[in-house]
Amino acid sequence: MKRSGLTICVVFAVVLQFLGVDLVSAVELTGEQSTAVITHCDAIKEDLRKVQKEDSRVRVYLGGYYEAILTKFITPLNVRLVENNLSSAGLVENQNKYVEARTLFVNDFVSYQQALEELVNMGCKEEPGEFYDKLQLVQQKRKIMSQDVLKMRNLISEHVKLVNNLKGRL
Repeated sequence: MKRSGLTICVVFAVVLQFLGVDLVSAVELTGEQSTAVITHCDAIKEDLRKVQKEDSRVRVYLGGYYEAILTKFITPLNVRLVENNLSSAGLVENQNKYVEARTLFVNDFVSYQQALEELVNMGCKEEPGEFYDKLQLVQQKRKIMSQDVLKMRNLISEHVKLVNNLKGRL
């Protein structure tokens, strides 16, 4: 009973860390924890594959969403404003920041997906310590992606504010 409780705790901690909850950083696995990772390796890998599949869908969705905002709203508006001599430095600057943030989002997501793919293909039974270390690295990359998404949301909100300010001046 004691061993199964520890096993459940370790699996739960691994899943929580992968989902972005930072319990501890750079902890050496004990023998019991290594055993738990080895014992539940197949279940952990299956959960990681599910996360990988869902994150891939999110990337496609967000990538399309961000691209549509840029190509159907931000860029056409700025072009139209320039054509009508109403150009706003704030809107142009925000567009540039948006393009940079979008590029960063795409690059960070690709890096995360590659690290996650390596993790899924790792042998958690053969190398539980290295598997856990890689899991922590993937967790950090996922946090970076979350920050990228937050930055994109902030830039979109800022653009809407700038457009409303321009609308009020016209």
